[in-house]
Amino acid sequence: MLYLIGLGLNDEKDLSLKGLETARKCICYGELYTSNWQGSIENLEDMLNKKVKILKRNDLEENLEDFVDEARENEIALLVPGDPLIATTHVNIIVEAKKRKVDVKVIHSSSIYSAIGETGLQIYKFGKTATIPLSGSLESVKKTVSSNKKRGLHTLLLLDLDKEVNIFMKVKDALNLLLKKKIVKQTDMLISFSKAGGESEIFYDTVKGLLWRDIKEPAVIIIPGKLHFMEKEFLEMI
Repeated sequence: MLYLIGLGLNDEKDLSLKGLETARKCICYGELYTSNWQGSIENLEDMLNKKVKILKRNDLEENLEDFVDEARENEIALLVPGDPLIATTHVNIIVEAKKRKVDVKVIHSSSIYSAIGETGLQIYKFGKTATIPLSGSLESVKKTVSSNKKRGLHTLLLLDLDKEVNIFMKVKDALNLLLKKKIVKQTDMLISFSKAGGESEIFYDTVKGLLWRDIKEPAVIIIPGKLHFMEKEFLEMI
């Protein structure tokens, strides 16, 4: 059996009781390259009373068949930051497991998609999400923002990272890219949402104002669409 277990948004304390009980009976692996997780592997291992082997990207992408096959004979748990099915990498794991007749169970947890409700914006009013890439190529981002704006929808912008070389995009860098590509203007009102699940910080300000702020990581940017009066009232109280 293969279990995909969500670690939640912030640290090892977000692991659910169900996830904890399940992981304790499994051979445990961790995947940390898809998110800027703030937890401690050492503390997690203490909670589980066992070692957690950290996998690299190629372990799950280039050697996925070997990983799935191990679950034929053993109870295997893959511990994933946030919710296990937010990253497409983990959907691919389930597809491969089904192809190879390996049973899979998902134990869900909190993710940025549930946490953004903390900004006061209504979840059903979000359109397609986009990631601002480290490469600086923003054509896909521009199309997503434009499409969402036409429909009056909010846009959640995730910030790219390369965990294996310890590179994390900052809000300031992301905003400068958006300005450079003329996706936003200095006077546009945006939202930054950082350290979700922990001591979260929300700022509702102009792009110019956000550039001057010291915004902690991890963070996301939200470009609001057409605001409902309750959303507007909430944001103005931040």
